[in-house]
Amino acid sequence: MINLLIIFVAHWFRYVYCMSNFLDKEIEISISGIRKLIEAVNKKHGFDLGNFALTSFKRRLIKALQKNELKNIEDLTEKLVSDKSFFDKFLSDIDVECTEFFRDPAFWRYLRDELLPVLGKNLMKIKIWIPGCSTGEEALTASIVILESGLKDKAEILATDITPYTINKPGKRIFSNSKIEISDSNYQRFNDGKTSFSQYIEPQVNGFSVCDKVYDNIKFELNNYHQEVQQHNMFNLIICRNIFIYYTSQYQEKLLEIFTNKLIYNGYLAIGNMEDISWCKDFNRYREVNNSEKVYKKID
Repeated sequence: MINLLIIFVAHWFRYVYCMSNFLDKEIEISISGIRKLIEAVNKKHGFDLGNFALTSFKRRLIKALQKNELKNIEDLTEKLVSDKSFFDKFLSDIDVECTEFFRDPAFWRYLRDELLPVLGKNLMKIKIWIPGCSTGEEALTASIVILESGLKDKAEILATDITPYTINKPGKRIFSNSKIEISDSNYQRFNDGKTSFSQYIEPQVNGFSVCDKVYDNIKFELNNYHQEVQQHNMFNLIICRNIFIYYTSQYQEKLLEIFTNKLIYNGYLAIGNMEDISWCKDFNRYREVNNSEKVYKKID
């Protein structure tokens, strides 16, 4: 009996190993295939996917193939070119996502305790831009911090992203219940356990939504990263945390140039603790004000 069990287990592991290799081969994509996809999408939709860093972009392409049950990158390319609605959904799938409310609580404490008091004291209106807002957690978190700081009447948040699936009807978004525990834990760390994150959420059939008052200060817009938001005035604060690392070094330079041009003198740029922009040509236009959270003040 034991021998049969050993034989069964051995065959099972061999099967799993073979299936793993089979799946790896099924989703293997070439550099030339990626370049052809980028070229086809740019020609058809005018969107440059070549700005994404190759390694992270390749992982996103593999996930898109699996999710849509496509055999290879050629099939994906054809569908992206022929189906505009599929292309829009694809942008949502490859978008860099913020998965938690109050992600990195130390940053939000710094915003509450250091940045907002300075901005609130010196300005009649605080204009904040959150590019790459993804599914909205970053912008909603910023709005909650503003509410709790008593600056609701002074602050305006512009949240932008590349995909209409993020921007359309953001107030109707339903978040998964799986996010409640980590988001509440983050909020407790941010607020020293004084209150619960539950005060800002409303239970829904398939998850939860965020209450209307949190949306009052936020305007969501569809906007490509490489397009400056020309219709808007300058900003006092730009929050774009841990986004740079997903793009090529050339595009990181471009991003910093865009942000610098839209940030007022003495305005603040928060890029997140995983980033390094010290090598960029525009870096000398900033002074570091928080090393651990990578927050900079524009001095030029």
